[in-house]
Amino acid sequence: MTSSIQYSYPITGGDLIAQLPVDRTPPHPNEVHIIDTLFQKHRGEMNIVFEEAKDSVLVGILVIVACLPQVDLMINKFSPISISSPYFLLLIKGLLSGIIFWLVKHFYLSRRS
Repeated sequence: MTSSIQYSYPITGGDLIAQLPVDRTPPHPNEVHIIDTLFQKHRGEMNIVFEEAKDSVLVGILVIVACLPQVDLMINKFSPISISSPYFLLLIKGLLSGIIFWLVKHFYLSRRS
């Protein structure tokens, strides 16, 4: 693993404890990067479960909505071929659900994170 950190001062065996800063001097960006690399923020297990459950809940809601008879009637109004062919009805429902899923996932859920 190659590090991309550039030091602006030579490293000569470290700092003496008596010479370390004790005031509120902000750290260098390189130092912040090193600390962030060493001490990565770990999310809790429940946060991970809830984060990944968003997609499953959204798909479940879309399936329930697509199975409603009112949706069938609305699709039959706009696409008369779906009255005579249940396969076209399923195809239209699948396409609409996929488009809604993509829109919600990429435009709503991406801003919430």
